[in-house]
Parts: sequence; C-alpha cells; structure tokens
Amino acid sequence: MIEKEYLANRIANANDAQLVAILHEGLMSTAKSGIEHIENGNKKELNSSVNKIREILAELLATTEGDSEIAGNLRSIYVYLNKLATEAEIQQDKAKLEEAIKVVTPIYEAWQELGEKEVTENDDSQTTSTPAKTPSIVAGMTYGKGELNDYVINDEDRWEKG
Repeated sequence: MIEKEYLANRIANANDAQLVAILHEGLMSTAKSGIEHIENGNKKELNSSVNKIREILAELLATTEGDSEIAGNLRSIYVYLNKLATEAEIQQDKAKLEEAIKVVTPIYEAWQELGEKEVTENDDSQTTSTPAKTPSIVAGMTYGKGELNDYVINDEDRWEKG
C-alpha cells in the first residue's frame, strides 16, 4: 500500500516530462517482472505483464503528438517495443524483454533529465521574482482510502472539498 501512495504522490507532484518518465519507468519495471515470469514458467502472470506493457505503450503512443521527426521515431520505437513484448510472450523468450529494456532505458533517462531540468528552471524563476501579493487561496491534496482528495482553504480560512 505504501508503494501505491508513494507513486500517487510522485504523479501528483510531477511535471509533464516527469510523468512521461514515470510511464517509461513502469514499462521497464513491468518488463523485468515479465522476465521473472518467463524464468518461473508462470504464463498467466507473463500475460498480465505483457498486457500492462501494451497499456503503457498505448498511452505513450496516444500522447505522442506532432509530425516531427522525433515524434515519428518515438512512435516507431513504441510499435517495436510492442512487437518485442508480443514475441516474448509467444516464444517465452526473456531476451526479447531484455532487449525492450535496453531500448527504453536511454529514452527514460532523457525524459527524467528533461523533467529535472524543468524543475530546476522553475525553481530558478521563482527565486528571482518576488510575488507582489500573498495568494488568498491555498490548495492541497490528501489521501483517502484508495483516492486522492482535493481541499481548498477559502477566504474565511476554512477547508472545503475542491
């Protein structure tokens, strides 16, 4: 349960590039699980892992916008990764998932670096400018059982559900 809360917190506080990095991280983690399932001969769990890989790849494909060369190359890589995952499941070949991890790792590292760069740039811009007025509304997130809840402090300093 702590892992899910940690992930929910990471997602809630992530910028766009960090969200993409988290997806790639999930892809690599799921591929590693798939390798373990192949080694253990657990076809049902392997199928579950491959389906999760496909869901992550579908999300990455859906969010890759534009007609630039980079976007086109990313789409081609995601299609190739889908092919590797499918072949790994059909052939029970962990080498296919290992190759997928090798392909995804530099992409993940690039998105992670970009996300960190955006955080650094935002921190630098916030320290150089001083706010003229203190905000009258403060927002935050709390965790309930299996859900995130938004709360806002109104002008009377009372918490309200957002």
